[in-house]
Amino acid sequence: MTTSLQVLSYLKAVMPEINNTQAMKLLYYSQAWSLTWTGRRAFSDPVIAWQFGPAIMRAHNTFLRVRARSYCLDQTPEVKATVDSVLRYYGHMSASELRDLSHSESPWKNAYNAADGGHEARNAISEKDMKREYTMQAMNGLGPTKPRSEDAVVGRSKFEAILDKVRAEDREALDILATR
Repeated sequence: MTTSLQVLSYLKAVMPEINNTQAMKLLYYSQAWSLTWTGRRAFSDPVIAWQFGPAIMRAHNTFLRVRARSYCLDQTPEVKATVDSVLRYYGHMSASELRDLSHSESPWKNAYNAADGGHEARNAISEKDMKREYTMQAMNGLGPTKPRSEDAVVGRSKFEAILDKVRAEDREALDILATR
C-alpha cells in the first residue's frame, strides 16, 4: 500500500513551494476523497485531528527530509489520479484557507472535539466520517471531479517511460550502489 511519504513526495514535486500545513491538508483531502470514490485508503497512515486541522504524523515529522519525486505514485495510478484531482480542486488554496476549510467540516470537528479528549488524545479522524462528509459534498456538486477509470491505467510503454525517468533521476545513487 502507498504511504503518506510517497504521496508527500509527489506533492512536493508537483508543488515545489508547498509548505507543511498545505501538505497535511492536501494529504487529508487525498485520503478523504479516495475513501469516498473507491472505498479504499490512498495511503496507510492515519489522519490525526490537530489544532491546525488534519495532519499525518509521519509526513509532518519528516516533511523537510522528504525529497520531491514525481514518479512516487506511478505504481499506483488510481491513487495518483485521486491526488491529481484533489490538487486541481484544492491546490490553489493557501495554508490558512485549507485550515479554515478543514475546520468547517465535520470529520475534523468530530475527532478534535471528541468527549475522550479529542486532539489531546491524538484521535484519528474517522474514515466513516470522511466518507459521509465528502459523499454528501459530492452529491451537492461540491469537491473535486472524480477521476475516470482510464486515468488510472498505465500501459507498458508508459511504464517503461516512467522507469527510464526514475533511472535518470536516481542515476547517481544507483551508480554509487553499483560500485559497492
